[in-house]
Amino acid sequence: MDQDFLSQTALDQMVTSDQTQMLKAAIPYLPPSGQQILSVYAKIQELANTLSLFSPVRQEMQVCAAETTDPLDMIQDIRKHSFGGSRRQLDQIANILALVQMIQIMNE
Repeated sequence: MDQDFLSQTALDQMVTSDQTQMLKAAIPYLPPSGQQILSVYAKIQELANTLSLFSPVRQEMQVCAAETTDPLDMIQDIRKHSFGGSRRQLDQIANILALVQMIQIMNE
């Protein structure tokens, strides 16, 4: 099954280009010396993009802000990019938050 999109965090979407993603996808197929050079190059590109994203000129704008401040939404978004024990912990936190929200509604 082909995916039409790559699951990335909001920050990754802002600092990574399609070319960088293709480069990173090719790295496992290169010899070790090529892997090392291209891995460092890809990360330097991401770092440079991150630094320019948060440069003083752009700090006046909200660069990386979510549309909502609901903790449950935040946990669900973070969960998309986690796995294993971290995902289970996020599920537990989400369940607790949902329970607290239900209790608050019942008390109103």
